[in-house]
Amino acid sequence: MNLEKLAWRNGGLLTLLQQSQQWQKLDRQIKQVLPANLREHFQTACIEEGTLVLLANNNMAASRLRMITPSLLPKLQNLHPDIVSVRIKTIPTRPLPPRENHLKLSKTAVQSFRHSAEQLQHHPKLAEALQKLAEKHDKK
Repeated sequence: MNLEKLAWRNGGLLTLLQQSQQWQKLDRQIKQVLPANLREHFQTACIEEGTLVLLANNNMAASRLRMITPSLLPKLQNLHPDIVSVRIKTIPTRPLPPRENHLKLSKTAVQSFRHSAEQLQHHPKLAEALQKLAEKHDKK
């Protein structure tokens, strides 16, 4: 279903759609003012009481933008009359979920580890590691 056709039937949805388009346009314009190497690391959040709020993907990009903000402010003010200052916030990164090991070893492989561990008694650390590996995969 076409979102614009649906929006014409609902005034609230039409207003929301127009605001969204305006913010997307402003975001594109702001990114054109930013240095090319920083553009992909930011998004425009809002203009709150005259303060343009930009969200940075990481601390390094945020620090870099904070350093050059005074020189960019006049250009940003030309884009939107309400912009008086700029605040950069860093988006907290979510930790990656712990990796799960789905490795399945055959019984033959587990037996080979055990046999190798027995043969390598003159290398106790290696023998112990192979024995632990065999025990770990024997339980699965």
